[in-house]
Order: sequence, then C-alpha cells, then structure tokens
Amino acid sequence: MRTRLATGFAGLLLLDVILMLVMLGTDKNLQTDFGATAQYYLHWYGVLLLGVVTLVLAALILATGGRSGSKGNTTSLGRTSLVAGAAWSFVAIIAMVGILATYKQVGFASASLFAQYLFGVSAYPGTLSYIPWLYDLLLGMFLVSAIVGVAAVVQDRRGARPPVDAPQG
Repeated sequence: MRTRLATGFAGLLLLDVILMLVMLGTDKNLQTDFGATAQYYLHWYGVLLLGVVTLVLAALILATGGRSGSKGNTTSLGRTSLVAGAAWSFVAIIAMVGILATYKQVGFASASLFAQYLFGVSAYPGTLSYIPWLYDLLLGMFLVSAIVGVAAVVQDRRGARPPVDAPQG
C-alpha cells in the first residue's frame, strides 16, 4: 500500500508537470508579458523551473518509492524524496498564490485584476491567447498532490515504526 500511495503521489506530480508544459506551450501572455517582450518572459522561466523541480522530485519518488529497507520500509532516500515532494507541493501552492503580488510587473492595476486573469474561467478581455482555466486546474492539482503527498509521508512514517508487540532487543 505504501508503494502505491507513493507511486500515486509521483503520478500526480507528473500530471502537474504535464499541465505546466501545456501552459508553457499555449499561454502567449506568459510567454511574452502580454505581448510586451520577445519570447520568453521571466514568468515563463518561473513556470519552467517549477516544472523541472516537480519532474525531478516525481522521478526520485518513482525511483525510490518501491525500494524497501531491511524491515520492509522505504529507504532513507525514498523517505526524503516523499517529504521533499510534499513540501514542494506546498511551496508551489504558495508561489502560485503569491504571484499575485507581481501584478504591477505584468501591467495590471491591482492584484484583484491579476487574480481575475489567473483564476477566471473565461478569457480576460484584451489578452493574447491562453487557456483561462488552466491555472485554476494546476493550482487544484497541486492541492491534491500536497494532500496525497502528506498522506504518503504519514503512511511511510507509520510503516517505519516497529510493531507494538515486537520484542525490543
């Protein structure tokens, strides 16, 4: 069960990466700062970095999640990758909400207008082509990833404890 939960967590992180790749490839506003700069704009690189780190953590979890230590528990590297993946999911959520503070950098008059652009389900007026609900979906997927990641860490830690009735020696 522990291996399936860790594998599921890694799979969710991979879905997050796929959503980021779609965003990087389709969001012309993200690519060009709403048409003001040549490709590629600073925020585009931020999403790229988010995707690369997420991909590396997912690969680590997949590579180490199925291995067992001497007592059938996840190895130290596997446990560390689970904890790092769960923590990274929360960092991604904070970054995705915190990006609202950069509203002036991308030409919005207020954080609430930038939030309408990012979290709206229909296209914001006067913008270049993008998938309006993709940011919402990515944030939601990171929330799910974080919850499953925490569950995988908790389950792994429970599995690492010696059984209650086991002789101590």
